[in-house]
Amino acid sequence: MLSSVVTERLQAWLNGVSGPWLYVLTFIITFAETGTLLFFIPGEFTLLLAGAAAGAGNASLPVLIVVGITAALCGDFAGFHLGARYGALIRESRLGRRIKPESWDRAQGLVQRRKGLVVLFGRWIGFLRAIMPASAGMSGMAYRTFLPWDVAGAVSWAATCVFIGYQVGDNIDRVESWITRGGYVVIAVLVVAYLFNHFRKSRS
Repeated sequence: MLSSVVTERLQAWLNGVSGPWLYVLTFIITFAETGTLLFFIPGEFTLLLAGAAAGAGNASLPVLIVVGITAALCGDFAGFHLGARYGALIRESRLGRRIKPESWDRAQGLVQRRKGLVVLFGRWIGFLRAIMPASAGMSGMAYRTFLPWDVAGAVSWAATCVFIGYQVGDNIDRVESWITRGGYVVIAVLVVAYLFNHFRKSRS
């Protein structure tokens, strides 16, 4: 969650941009979160702001939705293949070390246990969204397995964030918090379901 000062400045900045430049900035920032590990600005916050800018008449809502989905998929494609090819080198890089080792371990553990479901629902949680594609690549998951879940997650997430931003405008910071909390609830349910199933099998 960004501070209110940063929120206001980013919102004022994006509201001052229109047309092609807004599309370009939205694509770059959204792509960077999963494609480069440069997640200084949360992806959902960028899309919410872009949607608000569209609501102010600075851009086309359908075009922004397409841009958001495309950027998310391209970023995940890059992150997945970087993780698959370079593995531990990503974790030990300067950017990789910005992420706590336990966060990497948690993401890889979730991918290995729940596979596609984590790819889908992890899209809604900041720390998972940023490192999930690379973690999936490191785990040995086949891209053909990763892709359908990733498409479902990217389409639902990007379209929802842009559209909500278009509708709510000034209440973006509160909505961002709701989206993140909702994602944590889903992941918690998945973990509990896995543990219950594992315990049931061990007792049988």
